[in-house]
Amino acid sequence: MSDTTASGTVYRIGALPDLYCLPIVHGLQQPESPASAGLSFESAGVNTERLLAGECDAALIGAVEYARNSSDFSLLPSIGVNSAGESRTIILCLNRDIRKISTVATGIVSSSEVVLAKLILSEKYEQEVAFVPVIGSLEQMLTKADAALLTGDAALRSAWRGPRLDLVDEWTDMTELPFVHACCAVRPGESIDRLFKLILSSQDSGIRSLRHIASDRSPTLRLSPDALMEQLERYSYGFDEEAREGLGEFYRFAFYLGILPDVPEITFIDS
Repeated sequence: MSDTTASGTVYRIGALPDLYCLPIVHGLQQPESPASAGLSFESAGVNTERLLAGECDAALIGAVEYARNSSDFSLLPSIGVNSAGESRTIILCLNRDIRKISTVATGIVSSSEVVLAKLILSEKYEQEVAFVPVIGSLEQMLTKADAALLTGDAALRSAWRGPRLDLVDEWTDMTELPFVHACCAVRPGESIDRLFKLILSSQDSGIRSLRHIASDRSPTLRLSPDALMEQLERYSYGFDEEAREGLGEFYRFAFYLGILPDVPEITFIDS
């Protein structure tokens, strides 16, 4: 676990690049952090592969990535991000009536976000759709399908003014529970006490630094610091009982629809 250099232990942590994840890793990005040199930003899928291969000590991943590897992973308690209601984080852009769509274009999105779209369209709108991978602009995506799935920073940057569904809002309306965007996974059996405290302290620092994060990210996203601050305040950081219930409900729906082979046990490392 971890690497050792002349300056001490360097922890290898896989993060997600989107705005909603940044408060969790804010403290880890500071030069004095023993994780700053080993911090990487990749998709949930890549983070999962690196954790399985022993190339990460901890990784932020999505709900589906954890479900498919629950026998190999455990979760760190109190670390994660979720939202409820109008989240503006997982958006379905429509170019026709929701009840008439048959295809959804997906760009660079995680498995969890695709599964959420399947759940909402099937359970709430009784629509069975095909998902079509399309790399390109939103306009290009909508020439290939009836709707397009935008997530994370891509959803925030989008100038789409046509019909849309906020899928987190739809999820909350259907379940009265939040949607878990990311959780922090480790390999069980490792000694993780110091690593857990390091990531938890980083998350606490990020929660106290939302205004700084918003200002720092503003030029990249081309949105005002005030707009990004408002967006960051839509998220809840940690992993409380309501988030655990939301994750469990997500797994039950996915199992019921045949997306997952079973309902995985949600296992947390003792801290």
